[in-house]
Amino acid sequence: MNDSQNGKNGNQEEAVKPKDVDPKDLPQVPAFQDEKTREYMASTKEVEPGYYLLESKLKGFTMLFPEDGKYDDNLSSLGKDEEIISFYSYDEKTNVALNASVEYYRNQSFINNPNEMLEQVREENGYKGQFEKFEEKDKDIYFAYMKTVHDDTNQKNNETHSYIGYINKEDYVGVQFTFDFTCLKSSEPCSLDVDSAEKKAKKLVKSIIFLTVKEK
Repeated sequence: MNDSQNGKNGNQEEAVKPKDVDPKDLPQVPAFQDEKTREYMASTKEVEPGYYLLESKLKGFTMLFPEDGKYDDNLSSLGKDEEIISFYSYDEKTNVALNASVEYYRNQSFINNPNEMLEQVREENGYKGQFEKFEEKDKDIYFAYMKTVHDDTNQKNNETHSYIGYINKEDYVGVQFTFDFTCLKSSEPCSLDVDSAEKKAKKLVKSIIFLTVKEK
């Protein structure tokens, strides 16, 4: 975690949220040029090359967000104690698409039960395997990989590589996540490298920082 991701950059200009700035004065990338997406952008400063800082509307967490990412309004939702942020991105150079969902929950007891949450992740994704556990300073991450082959299509690139799991923190706060990587255009070459996809998924998952605690 660094000062950029915490928003402690000391620049007066960052007191103005990107959503309140004229788009022509913002970075010329989808994350800021898409109206719905820039509502979630916390700063115009790159945290690292190709990534900016997203902040949930419940002020529950921040995470890295790819510059070519776009918020998916149809698959997202916002409630009092839960928020689903879905987004997608597409790399034209590699023909690789990412569809992601980050589901945030707070003040709910079930999120503190790893066994219950992991079973839910398994059921929703048709996954029967185990999860790798990463014990970070401020959270526990349960992470798994699964490959789905779509036999109902004649397309050459018919696989989805998914990284799924759950992040838990004390105080009844947690996140369930899914990152799906696919080759978007079947008529074009595709450079979907599974190792690179896993590295990107882990980068995004590990960047999630919780901001809230259980209400008293």
